[in-house]
Amino acid sequence: MNKEVSKKIIVLAGPSGVGKSTLANILLNHSDRFKFSVSATTRPMRLGEQNAKDYYFFSEEEFTKRKDNNEFIEWEEVYKGRYYGTLHSEVSQIIDLGNIAIFDIDVLGALNIKKKYGDQAYIVFIKPESIDALQNRLRNRATDSAEDINMRIARFEKELALEDQFDEILINATGDIQSSKDKIIAIAEKHFL
Repeated sequence: MNKEVSKKIIVLAGPSGVGKSTLANILLNHSDRFKFSVSATTRPMRLGEQNAKDYYFFSEEEFTKRKDNNEFIEWEEVYKGRYYGTLHSEVSQIIDLGNIAIFDIDVLGALNIKKKYGDQAYIVFIKPESIDALQNRLRNRATDSAEDINMRIARFEKELALEDQFDEILINATGDIQSSKDKIIAIAEKHFL
């Protein structure tokens, strides 16, 4: 079988609430070669999250200092006052050990990773079956205010215009996890394993 062994990074990108983390966990459980690349953020920690496991939670001052020291591969102010970024050290640590880095990040971050790593990165746009379905997911997870949900939906509508720049598009339909699981494993088997 002809495998593309040069790929070292898989990026799952899309709006908040679309199921990127669920799909990343499917890959992490599928092969021990996949390792999660922990992103940095200035957003507050949510109930149940852990520093250095879910995110590196930085103050805005700490994030800015690291940004100014060029410690990030990519970074962005995703929402007003809320920064997200990918640390060079995190990715190097994974790749240097011969593993595959999994990213669960926003759309612009994914495009920046692709720009930096080229063919070593495979970027997948994860989208819901509809905007209504995404709104329902965000409401049901009960971690965001109505204002935050509206901001996320507005951002997603803009991100949709960028989906054709991705290597692959995966529709993660509500209530059909098995289909999404089969699709993400097929991508992993084709390009990474």
